[in-house]
Amino acid sequence: MAIERSAQTNRTLRAALLGFIGGTALAAGVAVLASDGGVPAMHHMSGPMSQADMAAHIDKVCQHVYVEIDATDAQKSILDPIFKQAAADLLPMFQQLHTGHAQVLNLLAAPTIDRTALEQASAAQIAVHDQIAQRMTRLVEDSSNVLTPDQRQKLVAHLTQHMAMPSPMHG
Repeated sequence: MAIERSAQTNRTLRAALLGFIGGTALAAGVAVLASDGGVPAMHHMSGPMSQADMAAHIDKVCQHVYVEIDATDAQKSILDPIFKQAAADLLPMFQQLHTGHAQVLNLLAAPTIDRTALEQASAAQIAVHDQIAQRMTRLVEDSSNVLTPDQRQKLVAHLTQHMAMPSPMHG
C-alpha cells in the first residue's frame, strides 16, 4: 500500500512539475510565434514578445516559483540553466507546430481536401508533439532531482491552485 501511494505521489509530482514546465515551454513557444508576428502578445503583454521579453518572462516565472518552494541559491543556480536550455530546445519545436498548424489550415481551406497531405501533416505534428514530450520528460527528471520532496509538494500545491484559476486565454 505504501509503495502504491508513493508511486501515485510520484506521478502527481511529475504531472505538476510537467504542468509548470509546460507552461514555461508554452510561454517560450509563444515567444517564437510572436517574434515572427504570428501571434499577438499573451494575457499581460501589450505587443509581440521578443526573445528578450521571453527570457525575462521565463526568469520571472522561475523566480516566482523559487519563492513559492523556498529554493536555495544553490538550487536556483542548478535549475536556471536546466530551464533555459529546455526553453532553447523547445522553441524550434513550437515553431514547427506553428508552421504545421498553418499548413493544416491551408489544406482545410482548399477547394478539395487532400487526405494524403492532411495525414502527412498530422503525422508530422504528432512527431513534433512526441519530441516535445520527450524533452519535457527529461526536463521533469532533471529538475525534480534538484528539489526536495517537501519542495515538490509545495510546487504541486502551487500548481494545483494556479491551474484552478480561470485563464484569460480561454474565453
